[in-house]
Amino acid sequence: MRLVAFVRRREGMSREEFLRYWHERHGPLIRDTPGLGDRLLRYEQLPAREDDRSEWDGVAVQKFASWDDFVAMLESPAAEAMRADEANFIDPHSIRVVFTDDPVVVVDRNP
Repeated sequence: MRLVAFVRRREGMSREEFLRYWHERHGPLIRDTPGLGDRLLRYEQLPAREDDRSEWDGVAVQKFASWDDFVAMLESPAAEAMRADEANFIDPHSIRVVFTDDPVVVVDRNP
């Protein structure tokens, strides 16, 4: 199960400040906090290109072994620290989330 979240930076924050915080503070918080990172199989941060014309500053993709692992992460005491940290760099009203199953691969040219 994957969670795909479209995120926009907090008002008044530059793109560089947003990316630095996301990569250097929030990512390690998720990775290193029991109840968060240990529930994930994979966590990717995909910053929008500078020439991107969408309203998004990036996309986060979190992969879980199951829906239950996702729910357990949200119910862990550490989830409050995750939500509080998001307010430091993300516009909380702008987040859009999609839950997906495994992808249907149409083209794969990777060796």
